[in-house]
Amino acid sequence: MNISSLIEDGVYQFEKDKIKASQENVSFEPIFQTFTVKCDKKLSSRAKSVLRTWKGKAFYYANEDILYLLKFNPVEQDFLLKILHSMAIFLQNATCTSFFDISIYDVNITEVPRFNHFSSQKSENIELLDSLSFTLKCYITPPPEKPEIPW
Repeated sequence: MNISSLIEDGVYQFEKDKIKASQENVSFEPIFQTFTVKCDKKLSSRAKSVLRTWKGKAFYYANEDILYLLKFNPVEQDFLLKILHSMAIFLQNATCTSFFDISIYDVNITEVPRFNHFSSQKSENIELLDSLSFTLKCYITPPPEKPEIPW
């Protein structure tokens, strides 16, 4: 499995405006960001059940779930850690939020068919792959302003 299929959905521009407004008003309104991941292989039932428990969990709890509950499947563990960390680093870089202010709002697991474009037969068995959709929620706290030092 590779992480090259991580797709950040097109809500960043809307959220960017929301960040500016929240910093001006000093309100702590949450920001939601959705990411879609297409898996190269089918996820195990254990990984799916772990993902389903993530709704409403803080980032660091989801990280611990992967480390402890999937330690017997290192390929899936590594794949899910890469996804989780990539999403959190994107949010941290885009919004200056802390990892402790990021939580998982929603997780959707859907099966999508893998089409073979070279095959024209429709009677073949179509392999189903998993597509994951994560919605992360974070709170933006504006950085404290540094007082000017009079010289």
